[in-house]
Amino acid sequence: WDTQSIVGMQRWVGRIGRLVDCACEADVHESLEHALASRGAWSSEARETYRQTNTTVQRVTEALHATFSFNTAIAALIELTNYLTSVRDRGHPTFGYGVACLVKMLGPMAPGVGEEFWEILNQRKHTDSARHSSDSVFGQAWPTVDESALKRPSTTIVVQINGKLRFRLEDVDADQSCDQLVSLATQHQRAQKWLLDSSGQPKPIVKTIHIPNKLINLIIK
Repeated sequence: WDTQSIVGMQRWVGRIGRLVDCACEADVHESLEHALASRGAWSSEARETYRQTNTTVQRVTEALHATFSFNTAIAALIELTNYLTSVRDRGHPTFGYGVACLVKMLGPMAPGVGEEFWEILNQRKHTDSARHSSDSVFGQAWPTVDESALKRPSTTIVVQINGKLRFRLEDVDADQSCDQLVSLATQHQRAQKWLLDSSGQPKPIVKTIHIPNKLINLIIK
């Protein structure tokens, strides 16, 4: 038994408490149900918050009900906590939805603090998911997965080599990092014509220009 690990769990629970406070203090202008009707107009952060929350619900549900992998469930909740902590637009209803789902899923594993956090959410009624007749977290329905939210939005990336359009990467996940796109581009079959020298050796890439979700330009010697 390692008592040092308890400190890490205590810090994690404290971070959830701060998220609960932020959800209560946020100025939310519409319900999640109303916001879903205009999902196409959401910011990329709001879409990702909704996706991250639903992905976590799916992972935790499977871990608790199918594989009984309780450590996996905890790890998924910690990942969601980390993500929600990084969200900037906390007035968007997807943030309050994420925090409410986090607290609901925390309940079976940490009943005391789960009940306390839900009581705080229920008292302030700033998150739509907290508007229930029952004051107990254990009186709430388990979060359901919106399958349509699980897939990352895709986009087409223009690939330039030395400033000239050479090909496009179709249906790649949006918001991929520059390094991820470089890997995809250099492995693409059409790239070999320009990226390999006469002996079949890769030419050095001296600079990379990246415009997120639009373009990547590989500067080679």
